[in-house]
Amino acid sequence: MATSAPSPSAPLRLEQQRQLAELGFLAGPITAADNREFSLATRDFQRRARLRPDGIIGVRTRAALSAALARPGPAPTSFYRQLRRQGEELQAQGLANDDHLPLLDRGLAGSPFEASVPAYARHLEQIPQGLVPYPAPSPGFGSYPRRGQAAAILSGRDGLGGLEFLSEEVAQACVAIGSFGADQPLRVRWYGRQADGVNVQFWSATKIAAALHVLCQANRRSPMTPIGDCRIGPNESGDSAAEDFGDLFRQMVSYEKDAQSPGHSNALGALFKTLVNPGEANVQQWLRQLTANPSLVLMGRYGTPSYIENGALFGPAGVLVGYRELPRSRNLVSAADLVRLLTLVGWHHQLGPDQRLAGAQWTSLRTVVEGLGHDSARYIDAALENLGLVDAVTSPVILSKLGYGAETADPEIDALTYAAFAQFSDLRSGQPRQRSFALALRIPTSPGAGVRHDARMAAEVTEIVRRVFAEEWR
Repeated sequence: MATSAPSPSAPLRLEQQRQLAELGFLAGPITAADNREFSLATRDFQRRARLRPDGIIGVRTRAALSAALARPGPAPTSFYRQLRRQGEELQAQGLANDDHLPLLDRGLAGSPFEASVPAYARHLEQIPQGLVPYPAPSPGFGSYPRRGQAAAILSGRDGLGGLEFLSEEVAQACVAIGSFGADQPLRVRWYGRQADGVNVQFWSATKIAAALHVLCQANRRSPMTPIGDCRIGPNESGDSAAEDFGDLFRQMVSYEKDAQSPGHSNALGALFKTLVNPGEANVQQWLRQLTANPSLVLMGRYGTPSYIENGALFGPAGVLVGYRELPRSRNLVSAADLVRLLTLVGWHHQLGPDQRLAGAQWTSLRTVVEGLGHDSARYIDAALENLGLVDAVTSPVILSKLGYGAETADPEIDALTYAAFAQFSDLRSGQPRQRSFALALRIPTSPGAGVRHDARMAAEVTEIVRRVFAEEWR
């Protein structure tokens, strides 16, 4: 008959908590009492130390703690304690709460990459001279999937897909690491935790799908017309009352008008879904066909009526994409679906004709690239700041979309989500080394837990980025 390990004495428990706090895994108060945060921190440390995450500090875990504390290197450690303490200080000052999270709502203003956003598209077009591709891709790196083919995601131990090191608070995750050079084709390895075949609520992160669907339709109708030259307005009015596609897309990503018009971003998300030409698949059908995920659902309105009823996308010569009524539905996709969409944009120049977004022209995707650079969530920024890498990179690209929902009638779908594509040239070794990757993470949340989970998201993204720059993904 199995027995549980004896509970440690109060002094030993205090010392173990102090050790976990010093390594960054425990953010809560150090107390002699057993508590949920102590157990979670123990399991998170065990995952980083590649031990069985049973929450029991036995002989092997004690040895791993001692070794980690004696080691000057970065692993196994976490930035969670530091980030959570920063968030709690802002919360105590009335500067952070569930409606304004420190990093989710930080905004582009003041970002170390703010001035680089207009150059993102150029950075994606050009491979820096002498760039060293992500080193020695293992046999696990393979060709990017064709349209209609699912990505080959590493399943891993217990279905955690090479992402065992992430905190258990991360319910779904997908990471794609790319490697390519001037004379080397793109090779990718995909990692996942419940990343495919598990469709869940990613909230506003899914809004990018409908906008890309509109872009593809418009480019098929008129390949020589950049989407940046197109406008959206009421179908019956011509384009006299229309607004620029690029402006509306950026507003949807950045939430820049929501302070004056709450729900504006959600209304734009619904608007893009109503733009469908006769004979074309709607966005749900289109994404199913693209990603080979036949069970995803993507016809929800984001809780808000469309910004423009009976709208249309106008090019210089007239209507390019018309209106189709949007049925009531939900938005449930996989982490892999979001990573696929972002990498189709970021790696467009590395993909073949049967891999790219069908019909999409780079002259139009440039508008999407700039818009995605305005996401208010700055978890990649925080990762590079935490790791001291901001001044070590050049040719930066950060394309992302946040998603957050709490206090719904269905607590099963409340979550903090983040999807991002990032690419840099790492200059630390003198010769530029490639860092090109994408990720999507989802953390279930609840009312009052926003600031804590904001810190958790930042800590886990930081660890993913650390491993990319340390070349630990094989």
